[in-house]
Amino acid sequence: MNDAMSLINELHSEPREYLNNYLANAPKWLLEAFKIVNLKKGTTFIHENENVDTIYILVEGVVKATDYRVQEIAYDYTRFYPVEVFGAMEFLMGFDLYRTTLVTETDCRFLCVSKDQFSRWMLSDIHAVLEQVKAMGVYLLEQVRKERLFLFLQGSDRLFLLFMEIYRKSSHRGTCRIQLARKDLSNSTGLCIKTVNRCVSQMEEKGYISREGRTIIIDEEQYRRIKAVVAEKIDENEI
Repeated sequence: MNDAMSLINELHSEPREYLNNYLANAPKWLLEAFKIVNLKKGTTFIHENENVDTIYILVEGVVKATDYRVQEIAYDYTRFYPVEVFGAMEFLMGFDLYRTTLVTETDCRFLCVSKDQFSRWMLSDIHAVLEQVKAMGVYLLEQVRKERLFLFLQGSDRLFLLFMEIYRKSSHRGTCRIQLARKDLSNSTGLCIKTVNRCVSQMEEKGYISREGRTIIIDEEQYRRIKAVVAEKIDENEI
C-alpha cells in the first residue's frame, strides 16, 4: 500500500469514504504519483493569476479563499473543509491561471499531483469527472446563495450566518470552537473591526456565544438559538 492510500485509510469516516468513491477508478500510476504535503497555518499556497501547475486535495485542516480585487481590501469570502480539490475547477473550465488566492487557516495536509497527471486521469475517468462537476456545482450554488443573502443582512446577522456555516462544517460532538481574530471576522463579513467587536460582545452578553480567551465557543443549544434568530429574517429553506 502506497503512502497516499495509507493516509486515506487513516482519515475520519466522511473524508475517507468520499475519497474512496472519488478515486474508485483511479489508476495505480496516479495513486503512486500523489505526494503528501503538510503546510503550516497562514501559508498562501495558491496565488490568483499564477499558472495552474499543481492540484491540491485538502484532506485535513481548513483553507480560506481571499479576494483582493476591490481597492486591495482583503475579503475572505469562503472557507473550505475536507475534502476539497483545488485546481480542478480551473482545469474543467479551461483556465490556465488560478482564479483565487488560497491560504491555510489551520495547519493543513494535502494530497498533491501535477496538473498534467490530473488531466490525464480526468480525461479517462467519467466517474471522477461527474463527481468533480457535482462538487463544483454544489460549491458555486452555495456561494451565490450566500453572497445574495449578505446583500440584505447587516451587522450581527452577517456574523450569525458565518457562525452557522462554521458550526455546520467543523463542530465536534455538538461544540464548535472558532479561533478567528477580529480582523478575520471582519474580512469574512465585510464589517469593520469596530462593528465586529460590538456585535461579538452583544452576542456574548445575550448568551448566543461563549468565549475562552480569544476563542469563540458555540454549543448545540446556542447554535439552535442563532439559527432561530436568522430564520426570523431569512426563508428557512435558505439556511
